[in-house]
Amino acid sequence: MIFWTQTKQSTRDVSAAAKIGKILGERLLVNDIPAVSVVYKENQRYHGKVRAIFDSLREEGVKLL
Repeated sequence: MIFWTQTKQSTRDVSAAAKIGKILGERLLVNDIPAVSVVYKENQRYHGKVRAIFDSLREEGVKLL
């Protein structure tokens, strides 16, 4: 029996979120989408996975509006 953890990487931690942000940023730029609008409520905290995704998008050159 092959378990899921042996065949796939985790998508539940901050490093996985950073990888997802990097891939998303690359795909946005390939499709000529240089900026995205982000709606983030004031009462939501900007940390953890959300921050990792946003930081990765910025590192790839995508502007967050």
